Amino acid sequence: MLTSGQLAQRCHTSIRTVQYYDQKGLLHAKRSHSNRREYDKKDLLRLQQILTYRKLGFKLNDIQKLMDHDQSAQILSSLIDKQTNSLQEQLHQVESQLEGLKHLQKQLNSIDNFSTEVQKEVLSSMNMTKKLHYLRLKMLGWGLIVDFLLWGSLIYVIYHGASIWWFVLGLIFSLAISGELTYAYYQHSIYLCPHCQSEFVPSFRIWVGAAHTPNTRRLTCPNCHQKNFCVEEYR
Repeated sequence: MLTSGQLAQRCHTSIRTVQYYDQKGLLHAKRSHSNRREYDKKDLLRLQQILTYRKLGFKLNDIQKLMDHDQSAQILSSLIDKQTNSLQEQLHQVESQLEGLKHLQKQLNSIDNFSTEVQKEVLSSMNMTKKLHYLRLKMLGWGLIVDFLLWGSLIYVIYHGASIWWFVLGLIFSLAISGELTYAYYQHSIYLCPHCQSEFVPSFRIWVGAAHTPNTRRLTCPNCHQKNFCVEEYR
């Protein structure tokens, strides 16, 4: 059996944390003859689980349901989805704030006072980051429609013995929509050179063939002529 202090030491946490979880009903201590709290190996494993879930951002009420419910796998899956969505939204907010701070830092390099005009520019930069985020979500939605048209028409032809022209028609529509989406995305994209901090818009031919990540594209800056992964922004 383990005392509160020994349990806390094994799990690298504080005695107060152990006592708090006990009061909340997450841990179930046994009482010794001297009325001291005692814990067994099951309690040790339970506390390790609780601490892991807390590090992942789960709320105590959710952890309680997860630990005491028979269908814990289903609840855990639901909590993972919920926490993932929450963290993605937080990440988007942090990215927006970082973009605003970068823009502010550039402005401070050229002026002495933080004016109202600079504040407006910072807010505008953050707003552009939000618009880029929503543009990408919109593109993702249309991408699902394109997949449905392409694969749906193929499945229809294979499993229902329909004419191959259904697939050809689906392919034509998919290519047409993909082309429109690609050009629409290009029209709303502008790039920031990490070397000289200049903003520029590459030609469509160069843009469409450039290597890229979700937030950058490998381009040559027309100002400093350096080739880097330039940060994508909304225009």
